[in-house]
Parts: sequence; C-alpha cells; structure tokens
Amino acid sequence: MSSGRSSSRDPVEHSPLLHSSLLASCSPAGLYVASLDGRLLDCNEALARLLGYGSRQEALAAADLVLGGCVAGGAGGKPPPASAIETCLTRRDGSTVRVMRTESLAEGRGERLVTGAIVDLSSSCSTEERRRELSEELRQAQKMEAVGRLAGGIAHDYNNLLAIILNYTSLVMEELDEQSPVQKDLAEIKGAAQRAASLTRQLLTVSRRGLAQPVVLDLRDVVRGMEGALRAAVGGGVELAMALGPSGCRVLADAGQLEQVVMNLALNARDAMQDGGRLSIEARAVRVGAAGGLHDAHPAIPPGRYARLVVSDTGSGMSDDVRTRAFEPFFTTKPRGKGAGLGLATVYGIVKQWRGFIELASQPGEGTRVEIYLPLSARPSASRRGRAPHAAPRRGDGGTVLVTDDEDAVVALASRILAQHGYTTLTARGPREALRVSEAQRGRVDLLLTDVLMPEMSGGELAERLVKQRPDMRVLFMSGYTGDALAARPDAAVLGKPFTAESLLRAVRRALGGAA
Repeated sequence: MSSGRSSSRDPVEHSPLLHSSLLASCSPAGLYVASLDGRLLDCNEALARLLGYGSRQEALAAADLVLGGCVAGGAGGKPPPASAIETCLTRRDGSTVRVMRTESLAEGRGERLVTGAIVDLSSSCSTEERRRELSEELRQAQKMEAVGRLAGGIAHDYNNLLAIILNYTSLVMEELDEQSPVQKDLAEIKGAAQRAASLTRQLLTVSRRGLAQPVVLDLRDVVRGMEGALRAAVGGGVELAMALGPSGCRVLADAGQLEQVVMNLALNARDAMQDGGRLSIEARAVRVGAAGGLHDAHPAIPPGRYARLVVSDTGSGMSDDVRTRAFEPFFTTKPRGKGAGLGLATVYGIVKQWRGFIELASQPGEGTRVEIYLPLSARPSASRRGRAPHAAPRRGDGGTVLVTDDEDAVVALASRILAQHGYTTLTARGPREALRVSEAQRGRVDLLLTDVLMPEMSGGELAERLVKQRPDMRVLFMSGYTGDALAARPDAAVLGKPFTAESLLRAVRRALGGAA
C-alpha cells in the first residue's frame, strides 16, 4: 500500500544537471568549457585553483584569461577521440606547471565548443617523494642551525680578543717611529686581525646573530640602487638584465644585508660564467596560495604575500652533490685561497634572519637559479639613513663615561682610548659592579657604555636600572651580536665588536648628541 510519500529506501530521483554539478565540484581534475580559440567559458573550482584564482567566479570574471593551445583547435578541428597531451599551463602569476590535458569537441547552442580536463602532474608526485623532499629541507635547516649556533658562540668570544689585538697593535704603531722596521710586522698583524674580524662578522651573519638595523624598505629600490656596482662587479663579459615588478616590495630587513645578498649571488654567478653569459635579477611582489600557483612549486613556503628576489645565470651549474651542500659554511668548490666558502652561507643566514625562504635550482651545464622569498610588510618604507662619514674623531668635551664589560681587557682598552681623547671614565667589571660604581659616583654620568650579553644581568637590564636613577644618562651598547637581548629596544645605539678607536670615539660622540 502506498501512502503517496517516498520511503527512505526508495531511490531518490536527481536531475542530470545536478549529477553534472556534483561531479564537476568533486572532481580533482580541472574541468572546463572553452571556445575554439581558447577563451574560458566555464570551469569547476579545481581548474580555478590550478590557474591561481581564488574561486570559479574570479576565474570566469578575468577578461584576459585564455587557455592557449587547445588540442581541439588543431588538425582542422577534428582531434582523435582520446586527444591527450602532456604540456605546460601558464598560471595567473606567470608561473608554469606541467599538466596532462585531454580535450574533445562538442556542440552547444549551435556553436562548436571545446570540453576538457586538466590534471596537475606536479601534484601527482608520490607522497613518499614529497615527504623525502621536505625531510631533506628539514635536515638542511637543522644542520645550518647547529653550525650557526657553534659559529655564533665562537665568534662572540673572538670579537673581544680581536678588539684587543687590533687596538693594542694600533697603539704600539702610534708610539713607534714611522721608519721603525717593526712597523711592517705590526701592520701584518693588524691586517690579519682585520681579516679575522671580517670572517667573524660573516660567521655571525650565518648564525643569524649579526648586528642589524632593520627598516622597512622596498626590495626593488635596493636592487635598482646597486645596478652600477653590479655591472662593475660582474664585468663586461656578463650581460646584466634586471626586471623590477610594478607593485611595492616592502620588507623589514637591514639594507646593507640585502645588498650583501644580491652582491654575493651576483659574484657567485659571475664566477660560474668564466666565458661570459647572462645574469638576470628580478624583484617583484608575489602571492603564494594555499593551493595551486606558486605553492605547488614551493610547498615549504607558507601561504602569504612575499617579495621575491630571483637571481639566475647561464653558467656551469652545480651537480646534485654540490647543490645539496651549497649553503654549508666553509664549503666551496673554488681553488684554495680563492674563497672562504661563506658566500651562500651568509645569504642563507640573512634570509633566515628576516623570516624568509630560499630555494636553489641548478644542473650541470644549465646554470643556477636562486629564489628568495621575504614576507611583505604592511608598513610604509622608511628613508634609508646615510652612512656615517669616516672623518677623524674629535676630542671629547669632558663627558663622563661608565664602561662595563665582563671582559677586563675590553674595559681597560675602551677606558684607555676614551681617556686619551678627553673623557673621564669610570670602569666596572660586569653589571653588579657597574651598579655599585654608579651609586658611589656623586657627579654626573653622561654615558653608559655597556656590553649586551653578560652574566647575572644583560646590558639592557643594567641600562634600565641605571637610567631610572640617572634619567639624563645616555646609553651606548657594544656587542658582536645581541641575540634577543635588545628586542624591546629596536632603536638602541649599538657599537659593533670588534671596535677600533675610531669607531668607538665616533659612536660615543653620536650617543652624546655630537657630530660623528
């Protein structure tokens, strides 16, 4: 007996249109209908994502979207029944992806149309292969972090030692007659110490512990401003091509470090093109999506908006063994004495310091391509500060400086240099003694010159306590690296170690409000 109601066990009738809609929305393949000249007329969500659009509606609304190279468009419009080819598809951001494309002709409303399906071959890689790739990236990051920590720890102690060697060598050279035969020997010692200081700075950069002055700047301006220096560096045998995107590439970084990144990559490219070639540098803003677009090519990069720097060359390229070790500190394929193996390691450290990502692609005989992604900043660009002039330091104006460091020799050295140039100095070994010296001092203390990382108390904590007691006192930090100790003081004045007498005096004058 029928009650006129459909039983829950009765088959539910669905229209063919509903069936088609469900199949299109659930299909992992990109489905579409296009005109014979490749203009997209309809598609499912999967194809829209594959093309780099956020939705089907957004893809259909794109006036310039053309699916070039329709299979059905050739051979007089009569493709074979299974017309499938492996080809490349151009996405919204200009990138390409390898796909399998199947098409056929259909009649619709009196016109001939193309119906097709596109399968992303890059996403067809096995899960195991993708897992191996990501595992290798993780191992590389862990290896770099371990090496970086070791390098940072060594470099911190070396900075104090190098400051002592450099400055006491200079003091002895000043005391000796210029014609003394010992001058040449001392100059060799000083030169070696300066090279060691440069190496130490690179190690700190590799370990992401180097001193930096972060500002919001446009990556395009950095590249544009380096054009002359780059052309001079790579020489006339290398063609330099620069492409800068139309929209802003504002990032939070240190301008000098970004210049170092570009120059290091350019010099590596030059060395790989001994017989000449082409060096291409591109800077533009891109979006890495959650699916499709650049994300498939760079799965380790979180979705978001980035400034992308691409440096590519037509040089000799790298073998797989060399490529996997390219970012390791001290790894180099150059002859002995031609390189320390810190160029790419320094680039890696700088990129990671500013929360960026770096990827390298290279094959023997096919050149090298380095892609760097730095998160875009929403803040406006800041004007870049000019470099401090290297004028000879002037004598002090009788100011009183409290000098503290956990290294006695550094305290004695800084105090001696300042005293020789007219400053009154108070000295303290470490922060606890600095508090006692300040409490005992009845007169003014114009400046606190303090190390950043010390036992018992950081330089930042010491400065905070002393400034409460002496609100008019200025503060100048000195350190080879600060770690996170000055995270709450982004505008703090910092003197880099190893310092020279000139850089120390210049920094003190600036901290006290005088001309450098």
